[in-house]
Amino acid sequence: MELARKKEIILEHESDFATAVGSAVVEKPKATPWIILMPFMFIFLINDMLKFKRDCRKFENEFMSNRHQAMVVAFEAALSDSKPDIDWMVRKSNCMEALEKPYAAWIGALVDHYMDLLLAVGDNFEALVRSAYRKRTNYLLILNRLNRVEKEFFEALKACMKATAGASDVIAAVQNESKRLRRDFADQVFA
Repeated sequence: MELARKKEIILEHESDFATAVGSAVVEKPKATPWIILMPFMFIFLINDMLKFKRDCRKFENEFMSNRHQAMVVAFEAALSDSKPDIDWMVRKSNCMEALEKPYAAWIGALVDHYMDLLLAVGDNFEALVRSAYRKRTNYLLILNRLNRVEKEFFEALKACMKATAGASDVIAAVQNESKRLRRDFADQVFA
C-alpha cells in the first residue's frame, strides 16, 4: 500500500480518537424534567446540543492541528527515507521557551509513532499497528511513551495557563481520556 493511503488511514484514526476525547471532555447538555412539563424548553436543549457539537468540532480541530503537522514531518521523512526534522516543527510552532523542550519531546514521539505506522504493512489502522509493533507489549511501550511525553507537555502548558479558569481540569480530562482510549485500543487490537 502506498504511503499516501497509510497517511490517510492514520489521520482518520487520529481524528476518531480526537472526537472520542472531545466527546468525553466537552460538557454534554442534559435533558431536564422541564422538557416533559414544558415542551417549548426543548428548543433550549436543541440549542445546547448544537453548541456541544460546535465545541466538539472546535476541540477536534485544535487537537488535530499538531498531529497533522507531525504527520507532515513523518510523511516527508518516510518519502525521502531521511531523518524527520522535528526542529523545523518546533521552530514553526513559536512556542514559549518554557514549552519548547516538552513540545519537542511530544512531537518527536508522535513523529516516531507515525513513522513506524507509515513503514508498516497493512490496509487498515489495526493491521498497521500489528505490523509495526508485532506484540501488545511493544505497542504499550509506545503508548506509554506518548502518554508520558504528552503529560510532560501538558504539565508545562498548565503552568503557563494557570490564570485560565478550568484549564487544569480540561487538561487532566484530556490526559485521562487519552490514556484510557489508547489502552482500550491496544486491548482490542491485540486481543
